[in-house]
Amino acid sequence: MLRVFFSLFLIIPWLSFAGVSLSEQRIIYQGEISAKNNQHVAQLLAEQPSINSIQITSGGGNVDLGMDLAELILAHNLKVHVKQFCFSSCANYVLLAGNPTTIAKNAIVGWHGDAASARWRDSDIDAMVSHLKEPEKTTKWQALRTHYDEIIAKAVTREKAFYAKRGVNHDLLTIGLSKELKRAAVAQKARGWSYSKKALNTLNVSNIEFADWQPRSAKNFPLLIISELGD
Repeated sequence: MLRVFFSLFLIIPWLSFAGVSLSEQRIIYQGEISAKNNQHVAQLLAEQPSINSIQITSGGGNVDLGMDLAELILAHNLKVHVKQFCFSSCANYVLLAGNPTTIAKNAIVGWHGDAASARWRDSDIDAMVSHLKEPEKTTKWQALRTHYDEIIAKAVTREKAFYAKRGVNHDLLTIGLSKELKRAAVAQKARGWSYSKKALNTLNVSNIEFADWQPRSAKNFPLLIISELGD
């Protein structure tokens, strides 16, 4: 059984600062997961071994960079704190890396797909080669299609290995892509989905401390709420 509730609650607070900073023994990571921000995290961890946690507010970023950040967190056995917002690559990887991860009462956490669903569309590649003439245009198009498909294939393999290592059911990233939920998302103009504590436990997510958190949406960021999973 799968039950879905859609709700509109909070307004996502605007970030007053985007980037990486340090507050005592905690790294503050705000904004897109990027190579620059990850490098800053790695530098801080190398320079200050006393750092014990990372607080993240992020709408995500490149899937490989999300996994890079998660691997850094795992390597340094950091706690992860989500106080406001964690979506896409932040939820896919960083959320699962904390030892433990704590989610604040009013935080918004959401998913919208796995690495495989990030495949470049043909129309995107069409735009990249629109300035070229034949036969160069077709040759370049095919080369780009192969290149991007190889990138996604490598990310898919890495992602599945990460989930196996964490002991988490990979369905966490794909349940919301089912036909039933896609129709619900379109009808409700949802950006993705979130899970109840019970549903997350069913998917073997065991490193999260929820306190009094419940899944929720924002007025400008609606999410489908998946409350229960089963056969």
